[in-house]
Amino acid sequence: MSSPVDTSAARSYTDFSGLGELRGKAQKDQNSALRESAQQFEGLFIQMMLKSMREANEPMKDDDNKSQALDTFEGMFDKEVSLQMSKRGALGVADFMERAVKQQQAPAPSTDELLKSRGKGIALNPKQQPIALPTAAELSKGFALEKALPLKSLNEFKSPLTGGRK
Repeated sequence: MSSPVDTSAARSYTDFSGLGELRGKAQKDQNSALRESAQQFEGLFIQMMLKSMREANEPMKDDDNKSQALDTFEGMFDKEVSLQMSKRGALGVADFMERAVKQQQAPAPSTDELLKSRGKGIALNPKQQPIALPTAAELSKGFALEKALPLKSLNEFKSPLTGGRK
């Protein structure tokens, strides 16, 4: 039965030999080194989040659940959970960082390339079609309603507001 947890050698930000390997990898293949360092950053971020959550929960612990051994175990557990979560891309921080770094490394397009990519420009002063306005004779006739509404006297309008009083 296979385990869903990746049990391969974990590359951690605290593993100094792993950092040396990552530096060598960056000289050969920048994209894979960028991905790995972004994952390590996400792991560090998740671990700091878990640590903050545990510290916020500290006042709720009773004397039976407070010990240095338990704190050490929780720290190691949080580190392993954060590494596994970062490998799965749980929060997407690594993906975001990788895209941002690649965007910064990409050369800026020239003005000519930008203008060509825009296609047809928008006219600054486009010709406008005239709007037909009603004439004075048409306005004097009034507007036709779909169905005739009975006209009410002013008192009929006031009665709902005044409760029938005049």
